[in-house]
Amino acid sequence: MSLQIIFFTSPTCSWCPYLEGVLRNIIGNAKELSLEVIDVTENVEKAEEYHIVAIPTIILPNNQRIIGSVDEAFLRKQMDQFLIMMS
Repeated sequence: MSLQIIFFTSPTCSWCPYLEGVLRNIIGNAKELSLEVIDVTENVEKAEEYHIVAIPTIILPNNQRIIGSVDEAFLRKQMDQFLIMMS
């Protein structure tokens, strides 16, 4: 079973390319995770559906949100804690 991480981004977000790279690296090492990247300028409906008010926003499958720029260590810790909770 694959659990989906949703990453909301936009072309004007300076942190988004960095965070997307970190997410892809983390998810590449976790068989149970997949990543959906959503550009809010191209998919306004999806952003509204998830009530996105800030970019970048990462939504974990348990609906936990990580909003704004975070460093790789923080993101890895959050993902590790999430995977422990799900096992």
